[in-house]
Amino acid sequence: MSSDLPVGPVLVDHRERGSGIAGALLDAGLDVRLVDLPVGDYVLGPGLAVERKGPYDLGASIRDGRIFDQAVRLQSAFPQAVLLIEGEPRGFAEDAWRGAVCRLVEDGFTVLHSLDAEDSAAWLIRLAKRARRTAPTVRSEGPGRAPRHPSAQAEVMLSIVPGISPAMARSLLAAFGTLAAIAEAAPEGLLGHPGIGRVRAARLAEALRGPYVPLAEREPEPERAVRGERPTRRWIVTGADPDGEPASFDRRAIALRELRSSEEGAQLIDGLTGEVVGRR
Repeated sequence: MSSDLPVGPVLVDHRERGSGIAGALLDAGLDVRLVDLPVGDYVLGPGLAVERKGPYDLGASIRDGRIFDQAVRLQSAFPQAVLLIEGEPRGFAEDAWRGAVCRLVEDGFTVLHSLDAEDSAAWLIRLAKRARRTAPTVRSEGPGRAPRHPSAQAEVMLSIVPGISPAMARSLLAAFGTLAAIAEAAPEGLLGHPGIGRVRAARLAEALRGPYVPLAEREPEPERAVRGERPTRRWIVTGADPDGEPASFDRRAIALRELRSSEEGAQLIDGLTGEVVGRR
C-alpha cells in the first residue's frame, strides 16, 4: 500500500521564484507548481500553508500591520498555518518583533525559524512529505482509542449527542444508571435533571430512540459557513489616559506603540514612513 495521499502538487507563490526553495522542492521529488497564491507563500497540503518572512520582510510586515492581516487570512483558509522566519530579523527593534511573534503564537499560529533559504527548504520539504503520510498528523476530535470500561464507553456514546458534554454524560448516567434508562426517560423524564432543557432532552430522545435512517436516505449535513474576515481585535489598556479613561488600540496600533517605546524604533518609523511620530 502506498504511503502517499493524493493531495495534489505543492503550490508556490510566483514571488518566491527567486528564493531557490522551489528548486529544492523539485529536487526532493515533489510536484511543484508556481502560481499566484491569494494568501501564503507555500501550500504544502490540503490543510497546510506557510508564510515565509526573510530578515527584512518580517520587520516591514509588522511595521505596516500586514503580518496580522496575513495571519487572519491564512488561518481562515487553512486549518494549519505556519509562519517561517528565515534568518535574523533586521532593521527592527528586537523587543518589538518578538512581541509581535508572541501574539501570533497566542492566536494559534505555528512559528518556525530557519537559518537561511537552504534551511527553509529543508523545513518545507519535511512538512510537505509529512502532509502526504497516510496517518493524520493533526489531533482528531474525540478519544484517541476506544475506552475499555463499559461505563466509559457509555459516557463517550452519550457525549457524541450535540449539547451533551462528557461531564453532562457522566451526570446523566449517575442519575439514571444506564443508557437504556436515559432513552426510556427521554424526553419528558429528563427535564428535571440539572442542565437539561427541552432542546437537549429532544436531542437525546432523537438520538437514543429515533428510527435508524440509512445513509443514502439522509439529508445532507449542512456545510460549515465559510469564515469571512474577522474584525480587528482590540485591547483596552487601562491607566493609559491621565483622565482615567481607558485607551483602546487595535493590533497594529499596539505593535507600533511598542516600536515607538524605544528610541531606535521611533527613528525607524520616522525614517521609513516619513510620518511625525508623537512620543510620550
